[in-house]
Amino acid sequence: MNNSIQLKLIATHLLAQREENPARSNFPKELVLDSTDDAIEVQKLMIYLNDQTVYGWKCMLPLDDGSIILAPLLHAPIKQAENCPLYTTNNKALVEPEIAFILQSDLPSNNTYTNEDVDTAFASAHLALELIQKRFDEVTPSTHIEKLADGLSNQGVYLGPQIDKAKAYNATTVNINVKQTELELNLVGVHPAELAQLPLYWAVNYLSAKGINLKAGQVFITGSYCGVVELNTNEQTCITYEDLNTFNVTFLSH
Repeated sequence: MNNSIQLKLIATHLLAQREENPARSNFPKELVLDSTDDAIEVQKLMIYLNDQTVYGWKCMLPLDDGSIILAPLLHAPIKQAENCPLYTTNNKALVEPEIAFILQSDLPSNNTYTNEDVDTAFASAHLALELIQKRFDEVTPSTHIEKLADGLSNQGVYLGPQIDKAKAYNATTVNINVKQTELELNLVGVHPAELAQLPLYWAVNYLSAKGINLKAGQVFITGSYCGVVELNTNEQTCITYEDLNTFNVTFLSH
């Protein structure tokens, strides 16, 4: 099987898992993926199969071992809605508290962008939750390359209220309070890249070099302040980022 056909089969397999419950993205034995470049090609093919639609990207700075943290958002963001439907894990909503940045102007590929270019292009910042879906059977080992191709557990983004962009740029640490009917969490949030905007500078230029055009309106999330948080469904949830803003949402299981 040549590489092009194999990558298309992998993309088709992974995209189909987005609508399965439970999902199982584990690769069939005959499909092999062993390079970051091929994983990004699979992501590009998934965008093509997704009616050529991508709503933004999740990104982080590369890890110390060089591993890439980057994935397309293939589902439209849920914008400050009362309810947030999602696929659950063990009847729990899995979310990551983040800050999102919204692109206000196109950034065509095959260009190099300065930090100032990127700052200008991203007009606004919002509180956000990355919606997590565990699609790999944890009993069977999977590689980072396979998980990268699959989108690193992303199933969407809940976009909360807009916040002051200057405050977002200085939000190294954020205390986050989460309240449900019988649950209250006080989380000491620390951004994994130190500053939420730093992954933008890397991701914009990495995607540009890969021939991927970025479009106005796309949403970028850049890393969780406190990892994955497990929450109950069917309960009003109040989430407060200290000194930034507050929102209410109810998670509903698909």
